[in-house]
Amino acid sequence: MPQRYLAKKGRFMRYLSSAFVGLCALGLVGCQPPTTATAAPQHTLSVSGSASVEAVPDRVQLSLNVERMGMDIPALKSEVDGITRTLLTQLNELGVEETSIQSHAIRVYPQHRYSDGEQKLIGYQVNRRIIIDFDDANQHSGFLEFALNNGVQRVDEPVYQLSNADALYQQALTQAIEAARSKAEQMAAAAGVEISGVHSLQENSQQAPMVRYRVAEASMADSVSLPGQQRVEATVSMVFTLTGQN
Repeated sequence: MPQRYLAKKGRFMRYLSSAFVGLCALGLVGCQPPTTATAAPQHTLSVSGSASVEAVPDRVQLSLNVERMGMDIPALKSEVDGITRTLLTQLNELGVEETSIQSHAIRVYPQHRYSDGEQKLIGYQVNRRIIIDFDDANQHSGFLEFALNNGVQRVDEPVYQLSNADALYQQALTQAIEAARSKAEQMAAAAGVEISGVHSLQENSQQAPMVRYRVAEASMADSVSLPGQQRVEATVSMVFTLTGQN
């Protein structure tokens, strides 16, 4: 056999042997167990907290309707316009800004009645809706009485509001967080562990709805037309991390 052929064959076999040893080494490394340490589970405590703040509303929104019924639409519109001017003049004298008054366009509604299976036109209702925002809640009772004495026949229930509702809500929210933490500390102490931090905090509430009352239940006298107190509530959910026990 030629010497050149034997030399080439020898070099090829040494190459295969080296490759095989390398692959085996890689396989052994890949079979080793992972060396990354697993973090210990974190112990937590979930609680909720709530709080409320009460205050007397200092603003009120009043909605009323100037309405007239009849067959003569132009005459009805003229009467509604006249009543509207009287109301706006009174509001101006009370110092209510024009930006606090919404005087809607007049609407006309045909009125029908069924008789002997037929629909018959019996007239038209001409209507204008007026909405007033009183920054001084004490003004609305006197104006409401004036409106009813000057042609207004339908009034919606007043809506009382708090001018500082946002600040009151933030106050209630802070108290709710403090209440949740106090509850968590008491529970942790009873369990023989300690609070080490806050894992999560979630707000679960929105500002309380505005206080309302029915006009039919309120006299025109200032002594009984009272808004009462409005409660602003806040609720939170908190998760605390614990230490001191495995």
